[in-house]
Amino acid sequence: MPFRTLLAVQAEVLPEAYRTEEAFRERVHSLLSPLKGTPTPRLAAFPELFGLPLLLHLEGAFHPRELLKDPLAPWRRARRAYRVFHRVMAEAAKAYGTYLLAGSLLSPPYEEELARGLFPRSPFFQNLALFFNPEGRLLAQVPKMELTPPERWLKRGGFGPHLVETRAGRVGILICLDGFFEGHLARLDALGAEILLQPSANPAPWERPWPPDPSRREGEVWLASARARLLGREHLKVLLNPMLNGKILGLRFEGQSGIYAPGEALALAQRPLGDEALLHFP
Repeated sequence: MPFRTLLAVQAEVLPEAYRTEEAFRERVHSLLSPLKGTPTPRLAAFPELFGLPLLLHLEGAFHPRELLKDPLAPWRRARRAYRVFHRVMAEAAKAYGTYLLAGSLLSPPYEEELARGLFPRSPFFQNLALFFNPEGRLLAQVPKMELTPPERWLKRGGFGPHLVETRAGRVGILICLDGFFEGHLARLDALGAEILLQPSANPAPWERPWPPDPSRREGEVWLASARARLLGREHLKVLLNPMLNGKILGLRFEGQSGIYAPGEALALAQRPLGDEALLHFP
């Protein structure tokens, strides 16, 4: 394994950490601080929807009545949130000398061009993950492809830049539900991905009966699936599954983050709630 340090960040949603750019910067740096002094090259991953609260809390809480005064309010908020998310995460990747999956936020996909500056490629919101190199350069914007019922208003992503070839190895990125689809996994494996990043946010109690088989628990099935996901693959050898927990828009998220090899957990969070840094040194 070419990477010498792997970090999966389990994070709790703290609304106060999203109200200003500086508060968000402090939060990101505190979660990445376990990387200090670790061997390079490094690879770190935040959970799905880690950036979403910026859309809701940055520079004042969002209220639906804003739409009556300004129908474009969600797009204005999204632009501000994207700028802060991109800037803070790029700075953090450079500060810690790490390849960094920043997690995801809900936003239109943005492009940057010399004359136009930052502009949206589409007006449609996506569940969008950002991946940076250790110099703070954005290597990929990855849209989620398989949407859960609460996400059906979002634009579904196509199979875009989900494989990123870095100086330290080939990284595959699938957002949460995407990573449970065999076709997506098989394609990344066939393309030569060595490490799979699967940022997740599970909006279900970790101990509830699993709907397809109530004799099993949600968390039990999730962890068993993660251990089995890499078995028999050609190239995929390690899975980082950082998970979000806490409340967003009335949904409660729970989940134990993990770092996995085929058939085993290399590192596993102690609880499905609260912050935890999972470090592995291949």
